[in-house]
Amino acid sequence: MKRAYLFAIVCAAMWMVIKWMSWALGVFTFGSTGPYVLVNMFLLTVAIAIGLYLLKREEVNPGNFLMDIKKGVACGMIYTLLVSGFICVFYAKIHPAYNEYQIQESLEMLEKPGNMAKIRAKNPELNSKSDKEIRGMLQQQDQLIYSANFTFVISLLGLTMYSIFNSIFISLIYRKFLFRER
Repeated sequence: MKRAYLFAIVCAAMWMVIKWMSWALGVFTFGSTGPYVLVNMFLLTVAIAIGLYLLKREEVNPGNFLMDIKKGVACGMIYTLLVSGFICVFYAKIHPAYNEYQIQESLEMLEKPGNMAKIRAKNPELNSKSDKEIRGMLQQQDQLIYSANFTFVISLLGLTMYSIFNSIFISLIYRKFLFRER
């Protein structure tokens, strides 16, 4: 296996260890996921940048721009698949209480006075429904949104798009400044 792909695996493993250790140490219980998302984006960018650099250094004949993007996406997809799979396992098996907490927070928000009026104002189709029916619909929607499978799909899609855009930008930067044809 090429070093670039091994580096993507190492970056994914680093994120998994950070996420798991923060949960094990009690840093991540029911708080914000923002810092972990930023670390995830940073490590994906590093995996693509260094992976593409290693692959470009190995090539004998300089490929075209699309091949550079393809190589960057290949490194990014290894990272994306590993991290998305871990996210699914993490929220399904390791810390399923987080999803329940999110659902409970959503239900508490619905119980606050005035929120039902705001929901009806945003969606006029709900004017004919009772508060109980609206709560049932929103609770069912929350069950779907906060499931581990939905989180897996969203992370897979998001990281794939981020990987593609990063591969394009990093390939442009490398072609323009680092691996110029002379």
